[in-house]
Amino acid sequence: MQKPRLAFAFSFLIAVIPCKIVKAQSIKASNLQRVLRQKTTDTARAIDLVALSYEYENYKPDSALLLAEESLALAEKLSYTRGVNAATNMIGLIFMTTGNYPKALQYLLGSLHGSQAVSDQHAIAVAMQNIGSVYSSQGDYRQAISYQLQSLEINNRQSASRNAAIALLDLGDDYEKLDRLDSALHYTRKCYQLVLTTGDTDLAGIALNNFGNIYSKMGNRQLAMSSYYEGIGYLRIVDDQDDLCESYLGLAKLFRSADKSDSCLFYAKHAFQIASGAGFTDEIMKIANFLTGYYQDRRVMDSAFAYQSAANVAKDSLYSQEKARQILSMGFDERIRERQSEEQTARERAQLKQNFLIGGLALVLIVAFFLYRSNQQKFRANKSLSVEKKKAEAALVELKAAQTQLIYTEKMASLGEMTTGIAHEIQNPLNFVNNFSDLNEELIDEMLREIDSGDFTTAKGHANDLKKNLEKIGHHGRRADAIVKAMLQHSRTGSGQRDLANLNTIAQEYLKLAYLGFRAKDNSFQVLLETDFDPEIQDMRVVSNDIGRMFMNLFNNAFYAVNEKRKLGNLAYRAAIIVSSTKKIDRVLFSVKDNGTGIPTSVLPKIFQPFFTTKPTGQGTGLGLSLCYDIAKAHGGEIYVESQEGEFSDFVLNLPA
Repeated sequence: MQKPRLAFAFSFLIAVIPCKIVKAQSIKASNLQRVLRQKTTDTARAIDLVALSYEYENYKPDSALLLAEESLALAEKLSYTRGVNAATNMIGLIFMTTGNYPKALQYLLGSLHGSQAVSDQHAIAVAMQNIGSVYSSQGDYRQAISYQLQSLEINNRQSASRNAAIALLDLGDDYEKLDRLDSALHYTRKCYQLVLTTGDTDLAGIALNNFGNIYSKMGNRQLAMSSYYEGIGYLRIVDDQDDLCESYLGLAKLFRSADKSDSCLFYAKHAFQIASGAGFTDEIMKIANFLTGYYQDRRVMDSAFAYQSAANVAKDSLYSQEKARQILSMGFDERIRERQSEEQTARERAQLKQNFLIGGLALVLIVAFFLYRSNQQKFRANKSLSVEKKKAEAALVELKAAQTQLIYTEKMASLGEMTTGIAHEIQNPLNFVNNFSDLNEELIDEMLREIDSGDFTTAKGHANDLKKNLEKIGHHGRRADAIVKAMLQHSRTGSGQRDLANLNTIAQEYLKLAYLGFRAKDNSFQVLLETDFDPEIQDMRVVSNDIGRMFMNLFNNAFYAVNEKRKLGNLAYRAAIIVSSTKKIDRVLFSVKDNGTGIPTSVLPKIFQPFFTTKPTGQGTGLGLSLCYDIAKAHGGEIYVESQEGEFSDFVLNLPA
């Protein structure tokens, strides 16, 4: 969670300026500048200078500092105590933003003492909260908690509900960082109960995100997930992308610990996409490191390398940002003195190095003379051996070059075939997307003209048409996405590690999974499942995941075939699928037979080709049976099909025993 920070607020102007991560832009910087030009009193000008400084603080800290210093000078000239305290607090916030924590504490403590002198309770609470944020940013959570508790007590007395909620939020977060999870849960619960009564949607989302972090550390995966999911709904409403990244990464970690790789990868990549789009360098580095570890565990080294590179870039960027903040926090005179001191030190070190080099060079020359004499003898002895070695190395280089050229030629041929298939399959949904996009542009132009002319009824009709077109764009976009995912699955390479497994057991498990998956999509689907597994089949060395994927594709095709035949309306038809295995002398046969629609004789030779499918457009990618063919071949076996159109299909897997 990004730490909430409170800007100083004038009690007679506004109750409180919200925390930085959820700051409402009720008065834009341009409007504030216009208001400043219209102010008739100096005290009012001092107030607006601080407000304008607050608007610039996060993205133009140098400009913010000039404005706050101008406000401070004006308030001091007027002996305007509250204005002095507000400007001092603002300068402290700016130094905290630029990473100069000693300076930040100096000004924030000055603001605290000044506010205590005039008994301004609201200002005292704000200063203590910001001081706590400084200590928390430095990792001194115990000191941060001390100030936040004092701020909470004052806010409760003043009935400052939002400020109290922020203090409770920070306390929960700091206790979580200290791994004092019971205390973290206590304060976060109090915060959440309070924001539900005040309606602060932004703080509710952050509190639920913190619940997820706490329950995750406690090992309560179910509560952690439900907290993250509920919090994401609030965070989306206020567009709090920073905490959305943290919530999605938290979900990814939970799914990784539960060994649910698909969900883990989905949320991690979603978090990475948000962080990249918003430029959250620190979050990019965290998420990229997580994805690097994920892909390394699965030995997908190209993806691991890509995310490791992204993490390194983010790390370098963070380093550059930190250096920039350090330079910004220095005064010009201080930088000159530091530079002069460094130059003097560098000259002294250079002179010392020169002296050492001269002495070392003399020693090296003496040693080199003796080594030269010894090496000349060795050189002459090894010269003939070196010539032979170079000849062997040259021959090896030529051999490797020939191998590389051969591999390249094969890859390019394979790539050409794959490219043709990809272009053919993906062009159709893309044409729909492009056509509907063009149509939407025309509808928007027409709708704008109707709105301008006051014909809102026609405009609403255009809006409905736009919605329908967008639904079609989404549908065909998902088709293209499904094709790409299927292609990736087809080209995905696992670890290739073979282990002992019973194919009867694998087939039984994936038959149940496929049936439950098909029933989830169509709960009216019914089929008679029969199994006849040969008990003589013993454990075999196979890649279990690949074999499972092959069975899943075969079963899904069988369910699809019988379901399509059921839709024809023959009341006497009873869908049935028979899965059997047989042990031969040196072979194992698996049969998946259905009484579905069958396969036309004319297309049987093409059935295992990539991107070929008999299913209607949008319902198949044509990669499932191609994948089965490749897996069978990789295990030294084969797969073939017998079918009669309208009657049955029987896919037979033949593997060496």
